[in-house]
Amino acid sequence: MVSLRTKILLAAANLFGGLMAGMNIDRAIVAMPAWQQVGSLAWAVFSQKADLGNGLFLYPFEAIAGVLLNIGAILSYRFDRLKIPSKAWPLYLAVFLSIGGLLVTIKAAPIMLGVPQLAGDPVPIQNAFDGFNFWGGIRGVFQVSAFIAEIWAMATIL
Repeated sequence: MVSLRTKILLAAANLFGGLMAGMNIDRAIVAMPAWQQVGSLAWAVFSQKADLGNGLFLYPFEAIAGVLLNIGAILSYRFDRLKIPSKAWPLYLAVFLSIGGLLVTIKAAPIMLGVPQLAGDPVPIQNAFDGFNFWGGIRGVFQVSAFIAEIWAMATIL
């Protein structure tokens, strides 16, 4: 039997994982292709208001909370008295993938944080756009995969 604590932590991890996955899917399929058509200069202006505005607090909070909730869920599950250890593998995978997404942010975040210093120069802004799109795509794969693993863990453990 899984404890209520584990169920709550796993459900909360799924909530945050779903938010991150949805944001990444939207960015990959809707936003970035549109910005490629509109242009990197417009993307830079928008990003300063969005990603470096409210996003500066929301995105790290969601990502860090998701990692911590996944870690909390796996630790809680390990302390549950009546558990089947082999059922925890999807949750370990979710922890690994969510941490991977956070680590890839180490490459994507400095690019975004450097956008205001580019002062409208088209070549460096295009390079920033391309770099952020590349690393953001890799981060998205980790975060969407983590959400899939969280759903799998929920289906397996509960």
